[in-house]
Amino acid sequence: MAQTAQETRDGRAPALTQMLALAALILPGTAAGLLAEPRIGRWVQAVLVLVLALALVASWPLVGRGIRPAPDRAMFGLLTLICLVPALVVQGPGAFAVWLSTAAFLLALLAVFMFVRQMLRRDRRMVIRGISATAMGGVTAVAASGWIFLPELIRGLQSDPISILVVLVALLLLLGLMTAGHRWAQEAADRRGAIGLALMSILLAGAGVVLAALVLQTTI
Repeated sequence: MAQTAQETRDGRAPALTQMLALAALILPGTAAGLLAEPRIGRWVQAVLVLVLALALVASWPLVGRGIRPAPDRAMFGLLTLICLVPALVVQGPGAFAVWLSTAAFLLALLAVFMFVRQMLRRDRRMVIRGISATAMGGVTAVAASGWIFLPELIRGLQSDPISILVVLVALLLLLGLMTAGHRWAQEAADRRGAIGLALMSILLAGAGVVLAALVLQTTI
């Protein structure tokens, strides 16, 4: 138990979790982008996103006083599935527009849901904490599905200034989220929460992937 707590405080377990999650998403996604057809690449990424989403549900970190984690877990899983479906059904350049429309609609629906849910509570103490946890889970679900476009991002890269700039911005976003996730994990109460926060930071980086792929598609 003491060793586990030490690993959480010094960041070894969260850092390893982040590295493994990144490897699981980037290595197959890069191979699919270079070798496979677009449809196959998206299905490969969808399976990987779902596996990591299940791992996040199992180590759900958004718990505490005023927060009911069970509905947030269910909402996270449902939103992840819904966001993945349009990108798997619609192929070609139109998939980006469909994904963006779906993401915008789900985020708007999430905003309404979390406020209505909190207002229906009898005990309205810690309302802000409850809203924050629901919002974080929902945004993570939507962003996580962006990893499905990694093969398109890899396929669209060229040796030109725009591609280099897009990659640098995406890498900076990823690095910033990983740093934030590492700090969140070090403040977690236990190893399970630390691993969940580390996974959450990687899944959030999916937003950078889809935006980078969209920029490359529209500018090159």
